[in-house]
Amino acid sequence: MRNKQNETKRQFKSGLRVFLVLSSLVGLCAACAPVKTLDVWKDETSSQPLQKVLVIAVTKQDYIRNQFENVLSNRLAAKGVEAVPSYKVLPQKAEELDRDSVIAKIKELGIENVMVARPISKKEITNYMDGGAFFARTAVYNDGWYTYYTGLLVYPERAYDTDYFTIAVNLFRLGTQKPVWSYLAQVKVEGSRQGAVNEFVPVIVQELEKSGFLD
Repeated sequence: MRNKQNETKRQFKSGLRVFLVLSSLVGLCAACAPVKTLDVWKDETSSQPLQKVLVIAVTKQDYIRNQFENVLSNRLAAKGVEAVPSYKVLPQKAEELDRDSVIAKIKELGIENVMVARPISKKEITNYMDGGAFFARTAVYNDGWYTYYTGLLVYPERAYDTDYFTIAVNLFRLGTQKPVWSYLAQVKVEGSRQGAVNEFVPVIVQELEKSGFLD
């Protein structure tokens, strides 16, 4: 009887471990914010690596603008580029920035490059995760006789929203009317937008490297 008890306990522990692992995997998948590259374009006549760049994030939320510009500037600085977040030198709202004020500022600061990130569309999808149950065998003792029952662990159904932002990132050089580099991506946001920024920025830097703008 003791062997049966031990076997039952082992089955219960093994099943519980599987349940916890699966639950963790589901949680990890729900928390990720993947980035999908839609298009990359480069003016092949422009091959000079970036040395100094003004970073502008055009968004209604100041905290997102500040974070995006800071994170991207820090990433570029780690690659040897002197990057300046626009909110530090152009305090007006990003949506109110005009070309003339930007050009005047970059001339004042001796900057030749401007990188502008702007969301161009947003799609929201509500996701539903089905509830379910996990059966676990548990030992029960009754009047000295061994028996068992199957316990039921229940996890509820839940709903969560996913935002998909299509974002364009353009690199301009002083004196040019058109970008010398463009990157279009779809960013999936299931948690915080700050978390999505942290996922998106490294991809931008990788694409700049691939295009030869970073040493």
